[in-house]
Order: sequence, then C-alpha cells, then structure tokens
Amino acid sequence: MNARLTLLALPLALAACDEQAMKDFRMPWDKPAPVVAAAPAPTAPPKPAIPEPTGASPTQQPLEVAGDRVKVATADAETLNTASYLAGGEGWTATVSGGSVRLERPGAKAATVKVQRLAYAKGVEYVGTLNDAAFALNIRGEDCGGQPMTATLRANGKTYAGCASPGAGAAAEAAAAAAPAAKPKA
Repeated sequence: MNARLTLLALPLALAACDEQAMKDFRMPWDKPAPVVAAAPAPTAPPKPAIPEPTGASPTQQPLEVAGDRVKVATADAETLNTASYLAGGEGWTATVSGGSVRLERPGAKAATVKVQRLAYAKGVEYVGTLNDAAFALNIRGEDCGGQPMTATLRANGKTYAGCASPGAGAAAEAAAAAAPAAKPKA
C-alpha cells in the first residue's frame, strides 16, 4: 500500500515544484534548441526608374533612351532604298509600288492591298489586310536562284515562298539615292 500512495503523491509533488526547477529537470534526450543568430533581412534592390509610357506607338514616335546615341545601320542595304518590287512564286505574283501591293493569282480576281512598309535587319516587309485577314509580303536580300532576293507571301491564312527583284522604277530610284546633289554653278 505504501508504494501505491507514493505513486499517487508523485504528480502532486512534481506540480508543487517551481517553474525553474522544472526547466532544469531534463532527460538525457531532451537537449535545448541551439541558439541561432537571426540573419539580417535582405534588402530589396531599388526599383528601376521607368518613365511613364507616352501612349504613342514606336512606329509613330521614336522611343527615347537616355545616354549617348550612336546611329547604327539596322536595315538591309539591298532593300532599304528600293520602293518597288516584282515578286512571285508558284501560283502567285505581286507587284509592290509605293504604299500598295497588287496580288495576282491564277483563277482569282487581282487584288490591290494598301500596305505599310517595315524595314528591318534582313529586308523589308509590307503588311496590310486582305479579305479581313492579315496580309504580309516579306522580301529579304538573299539570293533566290536567278533572282537577287527571296519573297514570302502570307495571305488568307497560307504561306507561299518565292523570289523577288527590284521593280521597274527601282534602278532610277537607286541612281537618284546614290548620286550626290548637283552643285549650282556660280
């Protein structure tokens, strides 16, 4: 009976111990957690100063970038100063003149498409709308068999490959661009 009373009194005796005594009372497997110094919180990098958009398209208004500006040729020299082309491939021919492209296909009515000219590093592209769908004629300054340029036509959801050459007025345009302005005689 004595052992029973001891077992019943043990929880009461432990409850009477103060809190500090309970902290010091550990079993061998109870190890305090190691104290780790808190790493300083990383600071966020400053936000870059991005100017507010102007609301204009880069095709209408050039984008301004701070710093020194150096002009760099980014357009293909062979197609840059040419304004008219004759292009064609299997089942299509296109004549570019100014702001329009005349597209002819066998068995279909010829169509004239109003286009915008976009010069880029590898050539020039004329984009517009034909039958409420995107139209694009891409001309690159790469050899195409016996022709000096390649052409890719995208119309009515299809892509056609072909070749191109400068149009009838291109020789006169190139000569005018290359010739220096005549000096007036005194």
